[in-house]
Amino acid sequence: MDEKLDFCRVKKIDEKGFGFLKSFYFTKDIFFHFNQIKREEFREKLNAMKRGEFFVYYISKEVGDNKRKVKQFWYSLKDVPKEYLDDFKNRVITEFDSGVTNIFDLLFTFSEMKGLNLIEDKELEKIFISTKIQKLPSVILPFLNKEEIELLKAQINFENIAASEQKPFWFDDFLKFI
Repeated sequence: MDEKLDFCRVKKIDEKGFGFLKSFYFTKDIFFHFNQIKREEFREKLNAMKRGEFFVYYISKEVGDNKRKVKQFWYSLKDVPKEYLDDFKNRVITEFDSGVTNIFDLLFTFSEMKGLNLIEDKELEKIFISTKIQKLPSVILPFLNKEEIELLKAQINFENIAASEQKPFWFDDFLKFI
């Protein structure tokens, strides 16, 4: 399968119904038209929402001239065919470490993956040691259970940080949460 599952917030929909999505894989935005959205409740929701408030999962196809168009949408990860999920999960983990995707967007899809039991312990550890989580570990706390929080604390050397005189800016937020 050469199509890869992609994910993003809807970036923009103009008054004629054209929209553009960011991609994990391609530098140019992916084109779609509002009429591609089949489920009426999502059309209404999307039509009423402001830019950036609506997440979608999708695959795209090349339409020539190095441009791409959405081929198929899903509104939740639970609706995506299983054959797309492993590569997607690996891409999300990579994005936590070295990607340009906003951490809050990643946490949205991380939460969906966790809810579907797609994240294994070794993958969770990779996320915990990722660049984005190491820089701001408090942002992932609302998505973790007590056992996972303990694992995160070990990964960031929380005890050493707590004992040091100079604490990172996120320390108080982390402490309040736990």
